[in-house]
Amino acid sequence: MTATTVSKFKRLWGYLRPYIWFELLMFLTMVIVAGLAIALPIAIQYMIDTLIPGITAAGRPVNLQPIIWFGLFLAGIYLADVIVSYGRDYLAGYVGAHIIQDMRSQLFDHIQRLPLRFFQQGQTGEMMSRVLSDVGRIQDLLTVTALMLLTNMLMLVGILAYLLHTNWLLTVVAIIPVPLTVISANYFGNKVQRISLSLQQALASLSARIQEAFLSVKTIKGFGQESQERGKVDNLLVGMTGLYIRNSVINSIGVNIVAFINMAGPIVVLGWGVYLVSRLSMELKELIAFYILLTYLYGPIHSLAQTGIQVKSLMASVDRVFEYLDIPPAVTEPAQPVALANPRGEIELRHIAFRHPDSGFGLTDFSLNIKAGEKVAIVGPSGSGKTTLLNLMMRFFDPDSGTVLLDGIDLRQLSSKALRSTVALVDQDPLLFKGTVAANLAYGVPNSTPDQIVEAARAANIHDFIAALPQAYQSEVGERGVTVSGGEKQRLCLARAILVNPKVLLLDEATSALDSASEQLIQDSLDRNLKDKTAVIVAHRLSTVRHVDRIIVLDAGRIVDQGSHDQLMDRCRLYQELAAKQLVSQPANHAI
Repeated sequence: MTATTVSKFKRLWGYLRPYIWFELLMFLTMVIVAGLAIALPIAIQYMIDTLIPGITAAGRPVNLQPIIWFGLFLAGIYLADVIVSYGRDYLAGYVGAHIIQDMRSQLFDHIQRLPLRFFQQGQTGEMMSRVLSDVGRIQDLLTVTALMLLTNMLMLVGILAYLLHTNWLLTVVAIIPVPLTVISANYFGNKVQRISLSLQQALASLSARIQEAFLSVKTIKGFGQESQERGKVDNLLVGMTGLYIRNSVINSIGVNIVAFINMAGPIVVLGWGVYLVSRLSMELKELIAFYILLTYLYGPIHSLAQTGIQVKSLMASVDRVFEYLDIPPAVTEPAQPVALANPRGEIELRHIAFRHPDSGFGLTDFSLNIKAGEKVAIVGPSGSGKTTLLNLMMRFFDPDSGTVLLDGIDLRQLSSKALRSTVALVDQDPLLFKGTVAANLAYGVPNSTPDQIVEAARAANIHDFIAALPQAYQSEVGERGVTVSGGEKQRLCLARAILVNPKVLLLDEATSALDSASEQLIQDSLDRNLKDKTAVIVAHRLSTVRHVDRIIVLDAGRIVDQGSHDQLMDRCRLYQELAAKQLVSQPANHAI
C-alpha cells in the first residue's frame, strides 16, 4: 500500500469518525459473526473425532440424545449468525446513509464555493456524476466492502489460529499459495481500478451530454437534429459498453485465477496428508477432518482477494471526489469579519491587478471610485472588462493584488452574508428556480412577508403580471424559468434584488435582450428604486444610460475616459464610435 493510498484512507476515516460508537458496536457484531463461523469447523471436528465414534462404538445401543443436542447446537449457531448479521447490516446501513449524506453535503457546498471559471469550463453533468454516482460508490467502500473486509480478516485469523493448533505443519503447507494470491489480487485490482476510473469518467460525460441535450431541446428540435444528438449519445454508450465488458472480463479473470491459486493449497495438503497416512504418521480421519476444516480457511482468503479487487475499483471514485475537494475555493471567509453597521454604498477599486488564467485578459493597476448614491454606467466594446469589474465588486473572486473596498472596508474583511445583503446583482442571464413565484422573489430574503414580496413586485413593475397568473404568487415557475418570457423573467429577477434592499445595485446588461416595452418597464422601475442607492450599470445600449451621473468608457481593461454623455460625445473617440453604431445622437425618450 503506497503512501498516497494511506493518506486517502486517512481522509476517508474522517467521515467515519463521527460515528465511532456505532462502528465499535458494528465491530463487536463482526467479532461475534467471525466467532460463530469458527465454531462451525470446531463442531465438525467434534462430530468426526468424538460424536460419530461414540455413537458407533461396538456393543453399545445407539443413543440419539447426543445427535439431537448436536443438531440443536448447530441450529443455534445458524440462528445466532442470522440475528447478529442482521444487527451488523443494520448498523452498516445506518452509518453508510449518514456518511453519504455528510459527504454529498460537503462536496456540494465545496463545489458552490469554487471559482466561476470552474463552472464556465466544466460540465454540470460531470459535477452531478461526482456528487451522486461517485459518492454512492464510496458509501459501498466504507460500508459493505469494508464490512466484508473486516469480517473475513477476523474469520481468517481465528480459523488460522485453530488450524495451527490442530496441525501446524499441514497449516503451514496450506498457506504457501497465499502470497501469490495477494500478488494476483493486487495486480488485477490495479487493472480494474484504471478501468473503473475510465468508466466513471465516461458515465460523467454521458450525464453531461444528456443534460445538455435536454436543456437545449428547443434548439435541437428547431434544427431537426434529434438523430444527430442520439448518435452522440450512442457513441458514448458504445464506448461505455466496451469498458463494461472489459471490466467484467478482467474482474472474472482475476477472481478465477485467485481461486485457481487457492486450490493449490488443498491439493498439496491432500498429497502430503496421504503420504503421512501411508507412513502411519497420521490417521485417515484426522486428514479428512483437517481437509474439511481447510475449506473454512480458503473461503475468507478467496473473499479477501475479491474484496481487494473491489476496493481498487471503488478507489477510482475516491480519486474523483477528492480531486474536486482539493480545488481551492474562489474566496475564503474572514476568521473575524468586520461589521458593516450602516452601509452607505461607496465602492472603490484601488490599484487592482487581475488576470484571467485562461484568456490572458486582465486589469493592471486599475483604480476607480464610485461615491455613495452615485449612478455610474460602464460601457465599452465586448471583452473590455466590464463584467470582470462587477465580479470583483461582488467578490466572486479576489484580485491578484490591490483592494476592493466597500465604505472603506476591504471586501476580504466582510462576511459573505454582510456583502450580499449590501450589494446585489441583476445578471444579463436572469435565472429562476423551479418553484413558486413567491419563493423565487424571496430567494435572497427567505423570511420575507407576503406584503414585502408584493411591494417588491410592484416596484419592479411585475405585480400585474403575477396577479393575472392562475395561482398568482403561488403559481409554479418551470425549471430555469422556462414558463415566462425574457422580459418577465428579468423583472422577476429585479424584484428579487429589490426585496434584498441593497445599498448597491449592480446591473449587468439587464435590458440588452429585451424588447422596447419590457425595457421601458424595467427603466421605469429602476428610476424609482435607485434614488437612494448606488448603481453600477453595465450596458451596450447607450440610450439607456445617457442621464446617469457618470459614464466610464473601458477598453482592454483600462479606463479610456469618463464623464457625462455630452462630454464623451465631444472628446472620446471610442464613445463616439459606440454611439455611432447605435445611432445615439438625439436625446433619448427615457434613460436612467
